[in-house]
Amino acid sequence: MRAAFRIVASLTSLAVIVQVGLAGYGAFNAIDTADKRSVTKKTIENGFDPHGIVGTIVLVLMLILLIVALAARYKIRIAAILFGLGIVQLLLAAGGTSAAWVGFFHGVNALAIAGIAGSLAGNEWRAARVASTT
Repeated sequence: MRAAFRIVASLTSLAVIVQVGLAGYGAFNAIDTADKRSVTKKTIENGFDPHGIVGTIVLVLMLILLIVALAARYKIRIAAILFGLGIVQLLLAAGGTSAAWVGFFHGVNALAIAGIAGSLAGNEWRAARVASTT
């Protein structure tokens, strides 16, 4: 089960990295499009569609990570915190469409998620390497 936890933690971290990249794509796609034609709200939303899709995948991976943690009785607290931050991220994304200032917190929360997910995955691989050498 710990191997499954390590793999899901790694996939979650990787998906978060892709997610951040897609946020950048959405922003710069709007700028690039504005150079060619007028930009509508729909144009901007279309640029962020991949970000939204991967965001859903990230949340599902966080849920799977929590389920694996519960089944293994291993690192439940950190998996629950990560899933909780994922739920907050979803709410901040929804709120950001109505109040732009909420988008600031969406970005800050994303950094927390990326840090925790990356640290978790790295620590799990380090622990597996240490365990395999002893």
